[in-house]
Amino acid sequence: MRAPTDLDTRLKLLIALAADDHDGRAERRPPRLRHIGEGGALQPFNFREVRLGTSNAYTSLLRVLMTNACSFNCHYCPMRRDREMPRTLLKPGELVRVFLAAHRRGWCQGLFITTGIPGRPAHVMDDLIQVLELLRFKHGFRGYVHVKAVPGAERAQLEQLTQLASRVSLNLETPCGQTLAQIAPEKNLFIVGATPDSDRAILGRVSELYGRRGIHHTHFSAFRPIRDTPLEAVPETPVARERRLYQADYLLRRYGFAPDEVVFDDRGNLPLGLDPKVAWALTHPERFPVEVRTASRQELLRVPGIGPGTARRIVTERPATVPRDLRDLRRLGVVTTRAAGFLTIGGRRFADVRWAEQMKFWGPDEDVGRYHAVYEVSPGTFR
Repeated sequence: MRAPTDLDTRLKLLIALAADDHDGRAERRPPRLRHIGEGGALQPFNFREVRLGTSNAYTSLLRVLMTNACSFNCHYCPMRRDREMPRTLLKPGELVRVFLAAHRRGWCQGLFITTGIPGRPAHVMDDLIQVLELLRFKHGFRGYVHVKAVPGAERAQLEQLTQLASRVSLNLETPCGQTLAQIAPEKNLFIVGATPDSDRAILGRVSELYGRRGIHHTHFSAFRPIRDTPLEAVPETPVARERRLYQADYLLRRYGFAPDEVVFDDRGNLPLGLDPKVAWALTHPERFPVEVRTASRQELLRVPGIGPGTARRIVTERPATVPRDLRDLRRLGVVTTRAAGFLTIGGRRFADVRWAEQMKFWGPDEDVGRYHAVYEVSPGTFR
């Protein structure tokens, strides 16, 4: 019998494997698994290709929502306590069995686990730790496992989880406790974007955590209004804002920018119409143009269209091969349509800096005419 190849068939098979009885009759499943195949219950399994770090290598993960039941009542969350929806729960042994079956079939190389918090956070953390102990010690799995820890966990549990997992992540939903209380009144520790917090405040908190070596890197998730939640009528955050935060975060982590060098508008937000690196370059005309043949790697990194790898190649190769024109720069990886106005080669400038947004009926940060969509789930659920 051939192994199923389409996604729906694979997911149905994994759902069947989650039940202790294998006769396929849903009515024989325990109540906590009875609604596991219903879309409204937030499907517990999905697959995703993810990039490993900053390399070009990819791996496939089985992403598991251990339970969509939760004792918290966060106003933005699709799993909030007061939302009417079928609930389901995987026990540690069931989750391990499902993952190993998918792994043996070659459907995934690694595992990502996230969960709601039914009851005490410490009990949920114990279940997550048990999953990892079963995988690592009983079954000898040494591959990639990413676990999303839960707020309210004990310090010893977090230390144990980090020893067993390949990667541990946390949700940081707002940069300060005051705005956190507006959307998650029962939380006092962690948290993303349904509050009026500015990009300046968000990046300030992220920079503080980087400075204390508290986190490796940050993921951002634009707010989506979820059906049947108190924030259903709140407009969704433009995806462009999420993208700008990622770009600014890259400037801080990989380009040597200081937090006070990031350019914000009058409201403390990143301009949606400009890449943060371009925004900085346009506000510092005294730093340009940069001479390709003599500039340091740090100076080249400040040029729009030049990334860390490209800056390194330019500095490494130019003693032997002197760049002469834009074709040579393109060969080295420079995005010349962005960089040309900020560079000279042998004192020769190839373009003026003329930066303009594409003309639209309204700007990227305006709500005029925007359709108000309401969603069943947030992209941050499995992130």
